[in-house]
Order: sequence, then structure tokens, then C-alpha cells
Amino acid sequence: MAENYGTIQQVIGPTVDLEFDSDNLPDILNAINIKDEAKGIDLITEVAQHIGNNVVRTIAMDSTDGLIRGMKGLDTGAPIMVPVGDQCLGRLFNLLGKPVDGKGPVPEPDKVAPIHAPPPALIDQGEANEIFETGIKVVDLLAPYVKGGKVGLFGGAGVGKTV
Repeated sequence: MAENYGTIQQVIGPTVDLEFDSDNLPDILNAINIKDEAKGIDLITEVAQHIGNNVVRTIAMDSTDGLIRGMKGLDTGAPIMVPVGDQCLGRLFNLLGKPVDGKGPVPEPDKVAPIHAPPPALIDQGEANEIFETGIKVVDLLAPYVKGGKVGLFGGAGVGKTV
């Protein structure tokens, strides 16, 4: 498959509009790579909307400083991918899935998933049998929280909710 390049039409803050050929319009959530080695630009944007006239509106994942009309952006044909699994435990990543903790690359760089993956089915999420101990006696006694669940905690100011 030939590389699918688009041309920047406008940049408004973190949004970048690119025009593509009518036959090669990228899908929504696809990553677009905008590079200019002379200016030191290597930016990933994500297609958020098809706005008509073969133009897609994208959201930049970093600063758009230095972008100008006419620059080229390459449709990667896939969404932004991030590492998954045990290789991520104890690591710190940026929003593009690149390690920023100084511990080097991940051991399994091919084990990735898209950032917009559907949630797991309820049956695959496991059982909620464990109680999460907050350390706040009143909460643990009167309204215990289940590990992995969602809960709303209401209370007045200065009662220790953030503990």
C-alpha cells in the first residue's frame, strides 16, 4: 500500500486540519505523523473528525509550535499504540507509550494495544470479593469499598476524604 500523505490546511492551537486525497481519507482515531527534521518537528496527531472537502481535523499530542500550512502529515493507518502487559509494571510512559522513566526500552516492543480499545467484557473482569481498606475507620466500617470498583465519597470540608 502506498504511503498516504496529507497537507496541513490550518493550525488552531492543538487542532490541526489536514487535506487528503478523496480516495485516501484516514479513519477517525488514526494517528497522523508530521515530521520536519530541519525544524526538529516530530508530532503525532489523532484524527478526531471528518469536516468535509477531504479535510480531517486532528488533535495534536504535543505542541504545535512550528507547524505551517503546506507541511505533510503521514497517515499511519492505525491508532496510537501503547505497550501493555507485565512489561509496564513499575514503568512511566508518556501519552504515546514511550518510556520516560530512564529505564530504557520495554522488553517486548511488539506487545502493544490501541489506546481506544473496547473495555473487557464484564465476565472477563474478574470477581470483586476483596475489600479495599482505606484506613479511615468510619468508611471501612459503614461503607466498605470493593477493590476495583467505583464509588462516590461525599463529605464536608476537612473530614479526611483525600486520605
